Amino acid sequence: MWQQAVDYLVYNLIGLSPESHLGSAINFFLYDTVKILFLLILIIFIIAMIRSFFPPEKTRKILGQKREFIGNVIAALMGILTPF
Repeated sequence: MWQQAVDYLVYNLIGLSPESHLGSAINFFLYDTVKILFLLILIIFIIAMIRSFFPPEKTRKILGQKREFIGNVIAALMGILTPF
């Protein structure tokens, strides 16, 4: 679906040839930009949902009850899951 829309934009509206290096480069750039932005929005949404279940007070309480080494490992794992 997205590929067809980008093909139409680049080859029909802009008028570039599919065989030209410029046309295929712009097509590749636009299509990959759309894919990357969609994935970024999806990842940020999922991470925001995960973080909504772990407010800072709850995290401090969980980590405060652990020994220092175990607390550091758990904090690192939580940082991996919720990098933003």
